[in-house]
Amino acid sequence: DAVPTKVLADMRAAFPQARIHVLYGPTESTIFVASKLYNPGQEDFKGSLIGRPDAHARLYITDALGQMAPVGVAGEICIGGAVVTKGYLHQPGLTIEKFVEDLFHEEERIYKTGDLGRWLEDGTIEFMGRKDDQVKIRGYRIEPGEIEAALLGYDKIDSAVVVAITNAAGEKELAA
Repeated sequence: DAVPTKVLADMRAAFPQARIHVLYGPTESTIFVASKLYNPGQEDFKGSLIGRPDAHARLYITDALGQMAPVGVAGEICIGGAVVTKGYLHQPGLTIEKFVEDLFHEEERIYKTGDLGRWLEDGTIEFMGRKDDQVKIRGYRIEPGEIEAALLGYDKIDSAVVVAITNAAGEKELAA
């Protein structure tokens, strides 16, 4: 997820001498795979900038056909390299869907994150959201559709919609 600008400003105010890094790396990559330094006084910093790929990982922005998207064009963020896990425990179907052949490095696999991003001219990646309905709240991945299905399991509920909203404090929460 993008880091809210208010969070960055609050961190800077609380720790004025600290070096603040925005890190990007889903669980399936075992560690972070991109980073961006937030410099003091950098008023135009966007928390959606996840930075440049780190040396231990390869990042791709791919189009719907799995080919590299041009600079500035949104696509799915995919991760390659030794950091990519082998798959999901006891979930072979999901593993086959998310961990696919790396078209750019023979006999290797990439992880399709489901995150949308785009390369910028300076070589950094901007996070642009999700290609599915998954949301992340306080670090937890949540599928609103699964919550809707659970609510519909109650006899007195005919329809349900679950969405992520931003509260007055600027934090995400669910509303049903």
